[in-house]
Amino acid sequence: MPTPDPQAAQYDPGQARPTNVRWLVFVLGCGTSWLLYIHRYAFALVKSDIGREFNLDAGQLADLDVWFSLFYGGVQIPAGILVDLLGAHLFLSASIAAWSVGLALHAFPPHYPLLIAGRILLASGQAGVFAALGWMTRKWFPPQVRTTVQGWLGVFFARFGGASANFLIGTLLIGLLGLAWHNAMLLLAALGGLLAFVFCALVRNQPSDHRWCNQAEADLVAGDEAEVHKQPVSAKDLARSLFVIRSEGDALVTLNVLLLCLAAGMSTVADALYSSWLPYFLAEVHQLEYKQMGIYSSLPLIGGALGGVIGGFVNDWAWRRWPGSRWVRAVIGFAGKGTAAGLLLLALTQYENPYTFCWLLFPVKIAADISLATRWGAITDIGARYTASLFAIVNAVAIVAGIVGAKLYGYLIPVAVSDAGQWKAVFYFVTGAYVLCALFWLCVDSRKAIDR
Repeated sequence: MPTPDPQAAQYDPGQARPTNVRWLVFVLGCGTSWLLYIHRYAFALVKSDIGREFNLDAGQLADLDVWFSLFYGGVQIPAGILVDLLGAHLFLSASIAAWSVGLALHAFPPHYPLLIAGRILLASGQAGVFAALGWMTRKWFPPQVRTTVQGWLGVFFARFGGASANFLIGTLLIGLLGLAWHNAMLLLAALGGLLAFVFCALVRNQPSDHRWCNQAEADLVAGDEAEVHKQPVSAKDLARSLFVIRSEGDALVTLNVLLLCLAAGMSTVADALYSSWLPYFLAEVHQLEYKQMGIYSSLPLIGGALGGVIGGFVNDWAWRRWPGSRWVRAVIGFAGKGTAAGLLLLALTQYENPYTFCWLLFPVKIAADISLATRWGAITDIGARYTASLFAIVNAVAIVAGIVGAKLYGYLIPVAVSDAGQWKAVFYFVTGAYVLCALFWLCVDSRKAIDR
């Protein structure tokens, strides 16, 4: 017997069948997440070519990363507030177009200021995108399936974009098709321009704004939150809810947000191992060649993508099983990061064998990124009408934590980088970050919404 659809069960059989425009929004949101990471990783893949061709030293190349980080972090909160006030449809359309122009500017130097402008525009365009996508999932998907959607859109396709960037740019466009790196950047930028146009044409802020949606789909999406969706958001209400503490209840909500930010910060610190240092570790300590290093260092990223999907399903199943429970998000977040810490310690027993070690890091990231999907769900619960602003605040704190973490990694990486024994401190540091993240998760109460 087929399992009944929990969404369809609330409808009268004589009522019109809901349209499926929300799944068009889902597909375009996934495409946005995927392309964002490909565009972001593109610079790292052609950095050496840019340096050689335009005679830039390591310091100048590093400064380009600094410009990106400054604007990516600095624009987060203003962008999130703007989305809550005006909506995500036009914001995302403009953001995709802006970051694509920024990527295209990478292909036009030798003018160094133009390259800086490209980094700034790329960072500014991408800064509020995930906050806006989180806002749209709340407007377009009911709570029963929302975290599953967020796991696919916000975690799987983001991780998949990062993991596929090497193949798409290095192997396919430059290697097999023989494109010069400039032309590869321009082609990817053009793809971004096309996505911006399609997104603008086919997506709207909510079902009631979309001419292809019928009332049944709008009712399905709104569910028990219909009245909340209708409430307008004013700048005054937003500022009071986010930044003013008037009572003990407000203080508890603020503490709850702080705990969520700290959990996100510890997660970001741990994530830097896989994106920034694992390839370096495999090359310097185990002398893996580029081809092998690329394959094995991508295994944790693929695991993270799967973890996002699993986390979404688990969160939605638990939310349907125990609706409104204080412990659903907290326990899943705690279990994900706590399991990751234990599995990382297990992986360290095979530390001397890089191939087995990387395969063991695969389930580590599955467990770790289960809590990343949980974070999307918790932000949507706690943020309510101000989801984008809260998402941006959490992201901004995570970015700062990532910067501090980068400094700590710098102290922990051994001077003799090929000394395998001294690298263990780095992995114990990541284990500690996982443990702290798990403990912070256990204290988060997703029922304490800032929309009060």
